[in-house]
Amino acid sequence: MGFKVDTSFLRFLTMGGLGVRRVAADLKERGFAPIELERYCTSNKIWATKVKRLRLPDLLCVRTGLRAEVRVKSDLKIRMSDAPNNPERVWDAENRNEDVVALVACSDGSDGPVLANRVAYFSFGALRESVSVSTLGRSKSASEGAERDRTWPAVVPSRPGRVVSVNADKLVVMMEGDGTAPRRQTYTLNGKHAYVAPGDRFEARTTILAGAPRSMVDLARYLSNRYDPLEQVRSESPLDRYAAVKALRFRRDLRSQAASILEAALDHEPEGRVALEAAASAAALRLTKGEQRLAAVLWGNGPAELSMEAILILTELKTPFARAELRRVAGEFRGDERRQAGLWGLGKAGLKSYGDLVPFISDEEENVAYHAIAAFGPDTPRPVIEQLVAMLLEGKPRVASAASEALRIIGSTEAVACLVRAANERHGNIDWLLATLGRMPPMTVRERLKGTALLKRVAPMLLVAHGASWLTTENAVTDMAFLMKQNL
Repeated sequence: MGFKVDTSFLRFLTMGGLGVRRVAADLKERGFAPIELERYCTSNKIWATKVKRLRLPDLLCVRTGLRAEVRVKSDLKIRMSDAPNNPERVWDAENRNEDVVALVACSDGSDGPVLANRVAYFSFGALRESVSVSTLGRSKSASEGAERDRTWPAVVPSRPGRVVSVNADKLVVMMEGDGTAPRRQTYTLNGKHAYVAPGDRFEARTTILAGAPRSMVDLARYLSNRYDPLEQVRSESPLDRYAAVKALRFRRDLRSQAASILEAALDHEPEGRVALEAAASAAALRLTKGEQRLAAVLWGNGPAELSMEAILILTELKTPFARAELRRVAGEFRGDERRQAGLWGLGKAGLKSYGDLVPFISDEEENVAYHAIAAFGPDTPRPVIEQLVAMLLEGKPRVASAASEALRIIGSTEAVACLVRAANERHGNIDWLLATLGRMPPMTVRERLKGTALLKRVAPMLLVAHGASWLTTENAVTDMAFLMKQNL
């Protein structure tokens, strides 16, 4: 299981996933049709089984062919990770001049990273033209492949304000707001290009006023482009072919041709990951040949990482075939992280087949049990909730504690209602019912039990329920647990 890592790594993953979602939403508002090209780029789930992928942009517009890489910055700069001595990890590897990088500013909030609404877009062509004035920072840790930050000169204001004037040499702004008196400030451009005009307003730490690249991207000009996956599937570039076979499942106008194209790719595609993605699209279109290829990769003797990729694909499909395969994975991959991934795919991150999780919440493999419990969502249906409540009533400690935690994670009004009804009927182990009610969302429980004797019994527990006080917030619990381990 991959989540036993330091919290800083999870924070960076969370920033990246939120950033891709923010950019995807921004592109949709602008008239694009983006999909996740790099699988799992919108997720912060950590797996120990590393899937070596093609070098892919994060997003692809299936209508225009626009590709976008997303970079989230706590300190907004025009900055890219670079490994000059590794051709596969250089800052612009595999990117075309027309591809774009989307930069999003991020700050720390009480509940995690908070992303700015503004997105800055630059083309790789503009970055390449100005790369001679960029600078390389120090090498990062060895675990990051000795990568370094490559940074282009840029102007990012520390206060909000408005632009007063712009010429070739300088940019004059009026800093306003922020609780201090307005102040005029002049930026000497020194070869940088201004991206704003007189009268424009800007935000602190989220707007790039000027930079070394000649311009920011005018995304509107991409909207007239027409992307043809049927042509791109014959490209010499594996990346182009990967994007094409993935896009086909999202292009309803090409459905009549997609089946034969995908089946041909399954027969002749030399790159294994492109073929696997073709199988994913074929299976999404309910083609037997695609399902057969996924099953062959999943259960064959090939690399575990490809089998893991097949599981992640099944998670996306949400079909009867996918459910059957994921249930089999959960039952058969004993002692293997892929079993955990199968359960994760059956839960809220995938098929939402919550009833399939119930038998595994107290599994003898603790990592399997953890994933089964954590995979429940607030939309868990009443019959499944009633199964979990029945486990509480039986009172077997390992099973009841797992059911209690699953119900806490569900946290819905339906779950509270089922617990209250069972407590009022008083059949079975009332202690586990009360303990679980005391761990549910306090406001929901108090509203449901208002004026009842049952509320008096659970009220003290609600004071220390998850999120009830500053010390029970997720960040506080994590920080305190980490602090308490520093005890030598």
